[in-house]
Amino acid sequence: MLSPEEKVGAFATEISAAAYKLRNAAEIDDLEQEGRIAVWLCPPDSDYQYVITSIYNRMRDWCRFIKRHRHNQGGSYEEIVERKEANGERV
Repeated sequence: MLSPEEKVGAFATEISAAAYKLRNAAEIDDLEQEGRIAVWLCPPDSDYQYVITSIYNRMRDWCRFIKRHRHNQGGSYEEIVERKEANGERV
């Protein structure tokens, strides 16, 4: 079983690829940071598809957060995560 640091290193290519796909919505370095956080928060025994889905979901949430702030609608990233959890969606 990999440690969280090793797991982040193992998914570095996937994180970079996902950030590149979403680069028009936010800065790549911010997206990569969100991808690393998503991998870090995944359970140690999670499979490949679960981790990839978590990476994309976290990056999409970040893009939504940035979009809201660009349009001066306010709201924090935590509010978006809480709303998703309240709706029963995976974070």
